[in-house]
Amino acid sequence: MKKLILFLLLLLFLFTCTSREMKVDNKKEDGVEVILNHIEPYSIKGEPSELKLEIVLSIDFASDEIGNMGIANAVDFEIDSEGNIYFFESNKEGDLIFKFDRQGYLVKSFGRKGQGPGEIQYIVWKGIDNQDDIFVSDNGNRKILFFTKEGKFIKEIRYPPNVGLLYPLSNGYYFGLWNDKTANSNSGTYKWAFSLYDSEFKEIKLLDSQNVYDLNIEGMRGIVSRPFTARKITEKIIYLACEDRGYEILKYALEGNLVQKIKKEYQPMEVSNQMVRERTEQYEKYGMKIWFPKFWPPMGDFFLDENGRIFVMTFEKAENPKEHIFDIFNPEGVYIGKTSLNVLTLGDANICAKSRHGRLYCFQEKPDGFREFKVYQMNWE
Repeated sequence: MKKLILFLLLLLFLFTCTSREMKVDNKKEDGVEVILNHIEPYSIKGEPSELKLEIVLSIDFASDEIGNMGIANAVDFEIDSEGNIYFFESNKEGDLIFKFDRQGYLVKSFGRKGQGPGEIQYIVWKGIDNQDDIFVSDNGNRKILFFTKEGKFIKEIRYPPNVGLLYPLSNGYYFGLWNDKTANSNSGTYKWAFSLYDSEFKEIKLLDSQNVYDLNIEGMRGIVSRPFTARKITEKIIYLACEDRGYEILKYALEGNLVQKIKKEYQPMEVSNQMVRERTEQYEKYGMKIWFPKFWPPMGDFFLDENGRIFVMTFEKAENPKEHIFDIFNPEGVYIGKTSLNVLTLGDANICAKSRHGRLYCFQEKPDGFREFKVYQMNWE
């Protein structure tokens, strides 16, 4: 009898501990749902959390074919509903958009460089809408251009210089980024501001902002040279993150209402002395002023899949030096696992990866320093 009681107490203890560990902190702040995730991922019944990749396609960007197209240095890409891949490269003459089919063969190119109607000077933002029309935001010409997936020019919308860079939303509004250089001018910092605009380019709401330091005053930060910011936009949601907020992702409805904050506790990762030495030597060769923080930012970038999962790149050390550790969140914002992915980054932070059709599309660096474009089937267990 005594053993039975002890056994039941042990079961109760284990159940209580498990329940406590599985509990996700969820609360409301000013009517906004806040999800606070802890260090360890949550195991949710029926929720697959382990990702396995199966190679589907590889395009060698060091090949003569890619080189002859002039897109060997392209890193921007989009995928349409049929799995066609579009690569964008502004640092060349001629066409700037290149369409490949899902087997990796070039179909056509379009979007010529220039300043006339239907021509592009420099692509800053790009995307594909739910009709598979391609759009690019041309900062040089202050306009947004639209093309069919066959490359036929549809229209262009010009916008005034005082609204910064614009990204068209599915509801007719625009998401915009602009520099507020009047902010904290005495301290050598200014702000990147993220705003929502109506169809007449009138500002509806300031969504968020990020402090940025002046390189001429403070010098270059030796890691993630500019404070991290990221924005991902779907048909219904705007996802925003910035370094000032720490490990936090904001989810806005397209009308500008903040609907959720996703937060996570994290272990700060120190910048190694070896990296400080190596990069200091590298920058000093060019006479550049440089400084280092003690820790890496809590996150570097993130991407989404079509089911609403969020993959957040951290600065945890991976076993393979070319890989990065990603935290995985389910569509409800709950931290369910982590994985190591080999994806190219621009600098230390911005990743060249997207997910669509249950596949991971990404650039990778080969052992010889050149790049290749990989497509993987994403299998969940």
